[in-house]
Amino acid sequence: MTERDAAFRRVAEMEAVRDFYDHQAPPEGRLSLLAHGRGRPLRETVLEPLYQLRDAALGDLAGRRVLELGAGYGAESVELAVRGAEVCALDFAPARLALAPRLAEAAGVELGCVAGDCHRLPFADSSFELVYGNAVLAHLDRARALAEVRRVLKPGGRLILVEPLEAHPLLRLYRRRLGRGGVVAYMGWDELDIDHLGGGHRLSAHGLTSPLLLIPAALGLHGRLWRGAARLLNHLDAWFFRRTPRLRRRGWICLAVYDGVAP
Repeated sequence: MTERDAAFRRVAEMEAVRDFYDHQAPPEGRLSLLAHGRGRPLRETVLEPLYQLRDAALGDLAGRRVLELGAGYGAESVELAVRGAEVCALDFAPARLALAPRLAEAAGVELGCVAGDCHRLPFADSSFELVYGNAVLAHLDRARALAEVRRVLKPGGRLILVEPLEAHPLLRLYRRRLGRGGVVAYMGWDELDIDHLGGGHRLSAHGLTSPLLLIPAALGLHGRLWRGAARLLNHLDAWFFRRTPRLRRRGWICLAVYDGVAP
């Protein structure tokens, strides 16, 4: 395949992804069952330790310029703005992004919204102190997108990603059932375990046994018993990851923190 053919193929693939998301009912139709619908309370309990690590990595956001890649409907961008950040929410599917200003208004915060391509970020060099993305890198040409992140980050800036991993057997089955095979190629551990910005990096895997609770979550179960089970399995997973580090590759999801070179 020539370089020109590869470029046309990438454009076609990105158009297919954009079309997929633009035609999902907010928020994302049946894909919202766990993320936004009746399964959300239990799912959030399962993910609680991971998001605590994420919030610690984000640190004090007051007055900091933050870019969220693949912001979707803007829920997390609004959360960052509530914490005091000056946030720009970027997504290439305008139908998704159109909801973000309403969420920001309801929360009493300001939010910049830009419909744009992560491979050609419409911002000047060194525009942001933090770049954040949740399940976004798996959709992208990694090299091109990360080159753009390096460009728009200020020296010493930080990239924080929450990325689903591809190797968990239960999640592989679940994703096939959702029909996302042609829309996203989930990340492998080795793809994240690289110092992309030159200032060091760290990865935190999450979810080995705890994804079993996605089944009761999908059924809408989220009482005290299930929340207790989630916390117990999270502790068990942390123990497994400490005892056998290679099991991290089989986790559900990963927090990846990349630091840029200080000025």
